[in-house]
Amino acid sequence: MQVPVMLADPSVAAPNHPEEDWKIWTVINPATWMVPFFGILFVQMWMIHSYALALPGYGFKDSVRVAAPAAVVAPATQAQ
Repeated sequence: MQVPVMLADPSVAAPNHPEEDWKIWTVINPATWMVPFFGILFVQMWMIHSYALALPGYGFKDSVRVAAPAAVVAPATQAQ
C-alpha cells in the first residue's frame, strides 16, 4: 500500500515503508529528545495512576477496609 505523503509537493518522494523507517532518526536526535520524552511520559503516567488510585473502590486505602474484621454482634438468646 502506498502512503500518500505531501501530495501538495510533487518534488517530495513518497517513502517506501518500512524499509525507510530509519530516516526518522535523521530528523529526531535521540540524544536530545529521549530524556524529555521519558520525563513527560513519567509525569503523564504519574498523574493517571494518581487519579485512578484515588477513585473509590481502587487503591491501597480501600484494601484496608476490605481486610477489616466483620462487626461483632451479640449472640441471639436461646429458647428454653
